[in-house]
Amino acid sequence: MSLVLSLEVPSLTLVIMAAGLGSRYGGDKQLARLGPCGETMLELSLASAIKAGFSAAVIVTRAELIEPLNHLLKHLPKEFKLSFCVQQKLDLPLECLALVGDASYRTKPWGTAHALWAARDLVDGPMAVINADDYYGDMAFQLLADGFRHDSDRWQMVAYCLAETLSDHGGVNRGICQTNGHYLTSVAEWLDIAWQGEKVVGHNDTGKATLDPVSLVSMTCWGFTQDIFTVLGQALTKFVKVSGQLPSSECYLPAVVQSCLPSADDNHLATTKAGMSKAVYVNATNESWLGVTYPQDTVWVKQKLMELLGD
Repeated sequence: MSLVLSLEVPSLTLVIMAAGLGSRYGGDKQLARLGPCGETMLELSLASAIKAGFSAAVIVTRAELIEPLNHLLKHLPKEFKLSFCVQQKLDLPLECLALVGDASYRTKPWGTAHALWAARDLVDGPMAVINADDYYGDMAFQLLADGFRHDSDRWQMVAYCLAETLSDHGGVNRGICQTNGHYLTSVAEWLDIAWQGEKVVGHNDTGKATLDPVSLVSMTCWGFTQDIFTVLGQALTKFVKVSGQLPSSECYLPAVVQSCLPSADDNHLATTKAGMSKAVYVNATNESWLGVTYPQDTVWVKQKLMELLGD
């Protein structure tokens, strides 16, 4: 595989969150071979990113997965820079450490915002952020690369239709988005979303509600600039002060993005200063998103990937 980079695109890094335990799936989804030639979702995403002009990747994972992932990806182009980092419970802003002690009461690290924070020393410039165990399609990475070509300082996301991201085998968690034109106005984490008859139902902090099946959702396919790490440091500090003593509390990346969105009066003019607003451009795609939440999803996902990618 040869690596071809467009001179018009800034150096782009793909940050891949691969530390999940796959508790509902029953194993490491990062290593599940679901593609038509036995590829993992991670391999398919890296192939799509390379086509779009990405030149590096950072995989945020658990220590025990570095060796098998490194072996899995040994055939990547030599020009492509691959790095690993481990998401650790005590890798927090300094102000947080006195509050959490040895964090022995924690059952896991601090969520998706913390996972991206773990990559801060390995990224220099625009980045896309995805999950290791999801399939996004070639277009998602091309949209992000084109977006950075148009404006290398803006944040972005690729959004999918809610109904196309549900499982027939149980509830899923999704970031439900509201937009004004091409700009994100809100993103809220909803949990345990599932079909109940002809309705889609989920719940969040305010309780259970019926959701519009054609709602746009964030599937963790973001485009960020370097200033996201300053924002994450502030968000994690605030989160630990409020919820840090809870053993399974998580700081979600969509919630951090929500805290940065400009008000209607800001007219989408964003700054990169800490604490200021940041507009997020929304790329809606009709391409398929695929993921496995439960073991029963595997057969259907394999079939869909064969239809999409098979010869």
